[in-house]
Amino acid sequence: MRKKRVYIDVFYYKTALSGLKTYIEELVTAAMINGSDEIEYIFSHDINQIINNQFFINSRFKIIRWVFQLRYLVWKQIILPIKLLINKVDIVICPDYVAPIICSAKKIVVIHDNLFWKYPKNYPRIWRNYYTKLIQLGLNSKSKIITTSNYSKLGLKPLFKKNKIFPVYQSSENFSIKQTNENGKKYILHVGTFEKRKNLLTLIKAFKKLKDELKVDYKLVLAGSTYINGDNNVLLKIEKYIQEHNLSSSILMPGYIDKNKALYFYNNSLMYVFPSIDEGFGIPLIEALKLKVPVICSDIPIFREIADDSVLYFEKQNEINLFERMKELIQSKELRNQLISKGIKRVKKYNRYNFIKDFEKIYS
Repeated sequence: MRKKRVYIDVFYYKTALSGLKTYIEELVTAAMINGSDEIEYIFSHDINQIINNQFFINSRFKIIRWVFQLRYLVWKQIILPIKLLINKVDIVICPDYVAPIICSAKKIVVIHDNLFWKYPKNYPRIWRNYYTKLIQLGLNSKSKIITTSNYSKLGLKPLFKKNKIFPVYQSSENFSIKQTNENGKKYILHVGTFEKRKNLLTLIKAFKKLKDELKVDYKLVLAGSTYINGDNNVLLKIEKYIQEHNLSSSILMPGYIDKNKALYFYNNSLMYVFPSIDEGFGIPLIEALKLKVPVICSDIPIFREIADDSVLYFEKQNEINLFERMKELIQSKELRNQLISKGIKRVKKYNRYNFIKDFEKIYS
């Protein structure tokens, strides 16, 4: 009896940022390591061959971004359907929101959140309209949608009424933990893109108050791509605030960082702060907990769902409340240890075995 053939399309990995990039890596690795023996997994590309391809990643040049979109369109709507037909694929998984309009295989599409529709002003209008149209065209009534959480499922249901939507919790890489003396932990960390919904100015303002009142010697690290689809308005506002308040020597913005650099910052951070006003999942939260870094999150439903009581919460967009939480964490080693202990237990559920098995339940 022939094995069921499941094809995972990873073309978008060439330009994927932060969360989506990690999602594709984890899905591929989970399928390779923990996939069922009764399923033959086929990957469109070897991500190890494109892992260092930085040319297209969120370029600030519009022409480069649209050259990639043209290549993406040709791949998704012409080349991919041909490959699915030739390989006699039963199911194609598209982890990047978009599926081919016409193809011979059943389609499973990962739509990570509803943020394109919920916050239209946060994205360039032409690009957003083009991309959301591609998403809609790639779905038919038999297509199944996978999303990252129950919270995201609730947001997507009104948009995709004809499709079944399944929440599947993703995993994060099994990092090696380097034990670092707390006295050497000099960073307060955030990893993620400079999107408006990330609410980074609230974090910066809270950090300034922390420095002014406690005279602490920590540095704030804002790691991640600064140009989002060519939009640098958030970055400009942040740079202006930093300059006006003489914070240049205290705030590091290293841009897009690789795994080794991310691991360095995690291992040398006293805390991780996640000030977003909305998220579909928030993989850095899981990474921080796995690496025994205490976490402070904005009090929003998705973080309650993912982290439960293993993190500290603050009222979203309230820099005074965030400052108080940061101060509390700095001054109490007992609290830090409590959060670390709870975090280690909490993240056990977000593993690669569960990740791929939840996928396989849907198409098996």
